[in-house]
Amino acid sequence: MNRPRLPDSTFWVEPEAVGPRHIRLGEEESHHLIRVHRAITGTPFQATDGRGGFFECVLESIEPRGAVGRIVERREGWGELSRAIELLVGRPDWAAAEKVVEHGVPLGAGAFDFVVCERRGREGPGAARLARLDRVARAGLKQSRRSRLPRILSSPSIQEAVRAHGPGQRFMADPDGSPFASSLAESPQLPVQLAIGPPGDFTAEEREFLRGEDFAPISLGPSRLTTETAAIALLSLIRNSLLRSKL
Repeated sequence: MNRPRLPDSTFWVEPEAVGPRHIRLGEEESHHLIRVHRAITGTPFQATDGRGGFFECVLESIEPRGAVGRIVERREGWGELSRAIELLVGRPDWAAAEKVVEHGVPLGAGAFDFVVCERRGREGPGAARLARLDRVARAGLKQSRRSRLPRILSSPSIQEAVRAHGPGQRFMADPDGSPFASSLAESPQLPVQLAIGPPGDFTAEEREFLRGEDFAPISLGPSRLTTETAAIALLSLIRNSLLRSKL
């Protein structure tokens, strides 16, 4: 007799629905597991609570309140990089912001701050926009089998963003910068913070402020990049450097 097949998707479980030995999926995730993946009692599946908990489970029962899984193994911090990466992105249009989150989560970003900059002098996102970005982040988390849901926020200025995030090893995308060095300083307790300008880039005053706050200017090549492309390119450079440092 063939064993039930492991679904090719990780499932979201609310942190308060995680017990010592069992988890209970919500209605939507239960439907996806049972109806879409046709799971039966004994089917193995994986789940994450977005707070660092990653669980290898076996479907134990299907109840009106949701599918109950027995925890076989807990993996704290599964799928996470050795250091947090925080993106301070000058706010692009919302389709571009969604692309940054969609592609940035699988690459390991731990925070997205869509900053209101001088060249994009509009108000930050409302609750509905942030909720939409959070849903995109959750989907990326499950797809990539990470265990920590990134924070998503919007600071009213680049100055406020830098103050809000605190200390870190800092870089900014800058056409006049130097190529990125192949390694990072040994500061595992500090996040890596990346600043990427909005469409039209940071103003001269914003760039000067960032330089004064120890954001090292990094060139991403001779071609002109969109905000979302620059964000993902710089994130990829940092991710690759962190992964190489562990080899």
